[in-house]
Amino acid sequence: MGKIASSLLDEGVMLGVSSRGIGSLRTTNEGYKVVGEDFMLATAADIVADPSAPDAFVSGIMEGKEWIWEGGILREQLAKQTEKRINTLVDQKRLQEHKLNLFNDFLSNL
Repeated sequence: MGKIASSLLDEGVMLGVSSRGIGSLRTTNEGYKVVGEDFMLATAADIVADPSAPDAFVSGIMEGKEWIWEGGILREQLAKQTEKRINTLVDQKRLQEHKLNLFNDFLSNL
């Protein structure tokens, strides 16, 4: 299904997204309906041709991006920083292994 969606986007088709959730509504003093604390998202997102929300169309796909929920706000997690940290740790482990191999070689030559 992802390949179909990707092909449609490549051809310029505007895809809509829709989600479903369950929970209660409460009415504010101003008469607005507000989603209650018991809300649960039932689906992450479905691709649809005609979404109920007017701005629920896909304008781009950001693959390779990671997002985190921070203080009630969805923020982009910088994957490069994480990758750099992992590589640094890997390099440090390799350095430690190299030192240990050199030491073992030294001992075996005594």
